[in-house]
Amino acid sequence: MPELPEVETLRSDLEQEVVGRKITDVEVKAARTVRRHRNRKEFAKHLLAQKVAAVERHGAYLVVELETGDALVAALSATGRLRRERNAAPVEHGTDAVITFSTGGGLRFINLLEDAELFIATAEELGGLRELHQAAIDPLTDAFTWQSLGASLLTEQEQLRPLLLGGRLIGGIGPIYADEILWTSGLRWDRQANTMSPQEIRRLYRAIQEVLQDAVRLRGTSVGEDAWLDLHGNKGEYQNQLNAYQREGQPCRRCRTPMVVQELSRTDRTYFCPRCQS
Repeated sequence: MPELPEVETLRSDLEQEVVGRKITDVEVKAARTVRRHRNRKEFAKHLLAQKVAAVERHGAYLVVELETGDALVAALSATGRLRRERNAAPVEHGTDAVITFSTGGGLRFINLLEDAELFIATAEELGGLRELHQAAIDPLTDAFTWQSLGASLLTEQEQLRPLLLGGRLIGGIGPIYADEILWTSGLRWDRQANTMSPQEIRRLYRAIQEVLQDAVRLRGTSVGEDAWLDLHGNKGEYQNQLNAYQREGQPCRRCRTPMVVQELSRTDRTYFCPRCQS
């Protein structure tokens, strides 16, 4: 899924672009995208003729609240994109769903993989959706201290990077920002959480806030062939100041030691400085 800064960028853009607009048409091209519903028609009927009241974010999930109290929940996959387009614009190949408004065009959900989905939830159901509330901390919206973070870390017999990625302690952090946070804090990916000193916990706490807030300010990170794009089809800018991610062989920006990459699985690798991350 997109990481927290990218989803927060989409939320902010949606809040400006679609709140108050009335939905006039819903077209779902891939039935698996709305698999929690009996069929595509049932999904669409909850949205037709409804106005958007607000746009919220729960971790990496977008929640588009309707005036009825129901909400459209959107989980985007790693390659998934959400695009605002004019109604007359050609429909891009790979478009899985289109939501049209009475004015101002519509939203297009593009390249959603099998782990992505759209579904409607009532206000009561939203509170009980575990996937929306599994993280103890949302680092962009929750007020938390280094002491509270430390109290959680010191109970964990797990390596830092898997812990950051797991979503149970902190929501919305993926491989890019995990590597950036660990480099910024000077901590190795395989450091055991319960061995950290108070000083190291404070460094990690500051790094989480600094990296994620900077990434939101720069509208996300766009790297690779399937680079992330915002609601208007533009790339983010945080990739221009990455310190760790995909910088193997390049000098560390702190100590000039060549950065290294370590393959953790067939689909996961981590980038770090072998000298100044401990």
